[in-house]
Amino acid sequence: MSYSVIKSLLLPPGILILLFITAFLLVRGVLGRLVLFAALSIFTLMTLSPVATLLMEPLELYPALGIAMPIPSAAQAIVILSSGRITNAPEYGGDTLDDLSLRRVRYGALLQRQTGLPLYVSGGKLPTEAQPLAELIAEVLRTDYGITVAGMESNSQTTWENAEYTAQLLKPAGITHILLVSDAWHLPRAVEAFANTGLTVTPAPTGFVHHPGWQQELTYRNWLPSARAFQLSYYAIHEHLGRVWYQIRSWQQGAPAPAAEV
Repeated sequence: MSYSVIKSLLLPPGILILLFITAFLLVRGVLGRLVLFAALSIFTLMTLSPVATLLMEPLELYPALGIAMPIPSAAQAIVILSSGRITNAPEYGGDTLDDLSLRRVRYGALLQRQTGLPLYVSGGKLPTEAQPLAELIAEVLRTDYGITVAGMESNSQTTWENAEYTAQLLKPAGITHILLVSDAWHLPRAVEAFANTGLTVTPAPTGFVHHPGWQQELTYRNWLPSARAFQLSYYAIHEHLGRVWYQIRSWQQGAPAPAAEV
């Protein structure tokens, strides 16, 4: 047995799968075994990289901008959507951006340098948080990339609100066509929400999980349980459920409110 196999079985989530199996063998009663088997099966599948990629693949609808798809000349601005934060990071003396937000910022900065378009950022805060995510993004863009944002939307807490409040910021400035930066798997939900406000949206995806032909590149290591695969499965399931919820919400309440025309 190779080192990589031993390591994947002794570290989470592998060790948890082994404990699930042990519990299944020890438990008595049909119902208890059924529940344990269901939990073991779902948990194990979520920790496998091919399963996580399969869950992500139908979400990553849009190709890389500027590579597989040209950047439209009609675009008037770039909008970066926030993801999350690291709270009280001691090395930064306070809150800072999490990895998902940082990779969106990096790609947004690249697009801004390629196009020269004004850059807008979107993201609010919870009541217990001191600084909106939009301000954290603007700070990173200024200090790390030398880019000053053209505007910040700092009241949203969901993708739905990102769209609604950002449209209210952009429309008075005469901006109707944007490049929307987010993770590839998040963009289907985000693009739909922004398009429903009346904006023309060109998706600008980053953080791709899958690529053409990925199935042919699988090795036995890809079938070992991993924490990263479990996290990707979580994101994918969250997005699939989020798209369903937004569809239900739009039926009940209508789409995110369009901004008033100037």
